[in-house]
Amino acid sequence: MTFLKMHFFRIILLFLLVFFSCNTTTITSNEFTLNGFDGAVVPAPLSDECLTQIDSTVSRYLSGFRFNGNVLVAYKGYPVAKYSYGYANYYTRERLNHHTLFQLASVSKAFTAMSVLMLYERGQINIYQPVQQYIPEFPFPEITIKHLLQHTSGLPNYMFYVDNYWQKDKPLHYNDVLNLLKVHGNALGFRPGRRFHYSNTGYAMLAMLVEKVSGIPYYRFVKENIFNPLGMDRSFVWNLNDADTVTNVAVGFSRRGRRLRIYNHDPLDEISGDKSVFSTTADMLKWEQAWHPGKLLSDSLIQLAFTKVVTPRQRVHDYGMGWRFTTENNRQVIYHNGLWNGFTSSMSRYIEDEITIILLNNMNAPVAGIVKNLYYKVSDVVNTCKDKELLAANQ
Repeated sequence: MTFLKMHFFRIILLFLLVFFSCNTTTITSNEFTLNGFDGAVVPAPLSDECLTQIDSTVSRYLSGFRFNGNVLVAYKGYPVAKYSYGYANYYTRERLNHHTLFQLASVSKAFTAMSVLMLYERGQINIYQPVQQYIPEFPFPEITIKHLLQHTSGLPNYMFYVDNYWQKDKPLHYNDVLNLLKVHGNALGFRPGRRFHYSNTGYAMLAMLVEKVSGIPYYRFVKENIFNPLGMDRSFVWNLNDADTVTNVAVGFSRRGRRLRIYNHDPLDEISGDKSVFSTTADMLKWEQAWHPGKLLSDSLIQLAFTKVVTPRQRVHDYGMGWRFTTENNRQVIYHNGLWNGFTSSMSRYIEDEITIILLNNMNAPVAGIVKNLYYKVSDVVNTCKDKELLAANQ
């Protein structure tokens, strides 16, 4: 075989490998039904040609560097691109598919905020009251529920105490975390409300609060009050039963050069609130819809969750309750990223553009940059399509 023929053969082989290993789904303009919300139907917002172009743009960009994970891009609530590529478990060679569950890491915090605000709306708690009113053994009387929601409590990082004072083979519960704080972490970093400091401890304590007030485990509360009403049938919060029985769950890895490190079970996985929600891209699109007014919360509480934290001297922080805020191209973005034991995740809502990007990964990928690039690529195609359709309508 000549050199040119061999080179041509290699190119074709590489193309086939990328094509068949990248589990993409071509989107067409059939109506998309969201399970839950009384079977709300979301009409296709663009033509078949535009949907195919967006799907190809997303797939081409992600395939270019062999992104290992699942991605869903939606426009006006309609999924315009789906992508799934790589391994759920590198050691067993189990491949990812669109139904694979990923640990959401800190993207889980929005579920905690929603749970707490639900209890508030039902009159079961007052977020402006001290946590101690609902958890009497909580050792910091000056900290309110709102302080926990907004990361202004000053609580120390509970993970440090678990790493240093807890046996790795011993189950870990919220009461254990609370006892570790009492014994080893009883000094606050600052007076509550004075500063903003991102706190996993605060959100773990909020999950404990939900359990105390509702009288059921946190994972059950989320399932019964969020997952079931929304039709998030694949999603779960970590608990011993589901951890042992649920299938098609990705495993977290990290890469150093050519070496892979697998993350085995950690006692910290057993603490929810700050992390440990597992979900799929399709379920997360249903979750995004839940943050539109009138779905699971009243308009006023949705706005409260999306209100930026203000600390003394009018310092404004780009965080609300379970959500972060930024701007891209002078347009508002509501988002949260996550990082935990090989898993990286992102859910980003570009408000004026009506674009949502959901990205789930189990290889420590730098999700922030990937989401940003996807936004610009998708928005360019959407805007071009809208201009063409407007031009055609006026002719």
